[in-house]
Amino acid sequence: MLLDLSEDETLLKESLEQFAAGSIRPKIKAFVDRHDFPTELVKEFLSLGFMGTAYDPDFGGGGLGVRGSAIVAEVLARAEPGFAAIYLCNSAPMSVIARYGSDELKRKWLEPLCRGDFIASFGVTEPSGGSDVASIKTRAVEDGDSFVLSGSKVFSTNAGTPLHGASTFVAVTDPELGPKGLSTFVVPVGTPGFTVGKPGRKIGWRIADSVELFLDECRVPKAHMVGNRGDGLKQILTTLSLGRILVGASGLGLARKAMDLAKAYGAGRKVGGTPIFNHQGLTFPLADGLTKIHAAELMIRNAACLADAGRPFRLETSMAKLFATEMASEVADVALQVHGGYGVFEEYEVSGLLGEARVLRILEGTSEIQRLVIARELLA
Repeated sequence: MLLDLSEDETLLKESLEQFAAGSIRPKIKAFVDRHDFPTELVKEFLSLGFMGTAYDPDFGGGGLGVRGSAIVAEVLARAEPGFAAIYLCNSAPMSVIARYGSDELKRKWLEPLCRGDFIASFGVTEPSGGSDVASIKTRAVEDGDSFVLSGSKVFSTNAGTPLHGASTFVAVTDPELGPKGLSTFVVPVGTPGFTVGKPGRKIGWRIADSVELFLDECRVPKAHMVGNRGDGLKQILTTLSLGRILVGASGLGLARKAMDLAKAYGAGRKVGGTPIFNHQGLTFPLADGLTKIHAAELMIRNAACLADAGRPFRLETSMAKLFATEMASEVADVALQVHGGYGVFEEYEVSGLLGEARVLRILEGTSEIQRLVIARELLA
């Protein structure tokens, strides 16, 4: 029953698969090879309204919650993992605004994001912080009816692209309160003092630009604070937990893609006159992979259902993210092995999947961080 899709979810998945088949798959390889952001393809995706899938219809969303959002991430990743990255990294700022922003803030930012007017990025990780989100150094100093932000963030995906319209930043508003002194702000592109670094070339997410963001006495109105002053850490942790469901769903889609490529190649490949799938040395690892894909799907769907029901979900999201992303690496490795020597050549799509899968084990909390979360729950 967990895997049954509602009528709306079925229509969503079918529409996404049509978009993937008709637009992403025929055109995306050139962008991946060049590490280029596919502006026109993303514009087409935005025009179809998929960015708003999860959110309240009162603010232009589709109302399908985290379950719907996980479907989007999975289908996109099965077509091209980097395209799923663009989606899920836009979902993080949308999620924090949707969950904690005032109605005024939602009208100003969530609604146009749901319409696809532009995309946003999330500014949390800092050069010296890594996984320690409580050690953020970016400052937000109150000044009249504004806050003045100074600091920098790294690994902000979607920022600096032609479609980038705003970023959310977590900054220290009350340093004397420690982790309880963090707050979140929306900073529009073009705000004086807000600049973006150049994207680097990555082993995965090659079409999704990830950059450093700089704030140099960047002034924003107090109305751009998301939720309550001092709630930044709570907002980060919840947003990351929700993001882990989408990262896990991306791993699920990537694993299905790897399985598709392995089956297509192996079906026609013979060694010594014998089809390679007659050898248990290849079919048994694929059988294990298929079993783990099914388990990951159950875990992701369960975590999404808990989140949508308003029940505690942090443990389940960490387990789902950990299992699904490590499973994706395993299945990608098996798929490359099926291809043999050809699997290491860039002409073969399978060659890039190991790098794509490896990225998923780091972002939104490394595998080690997920194990730490799970262990703390175990010992609680």
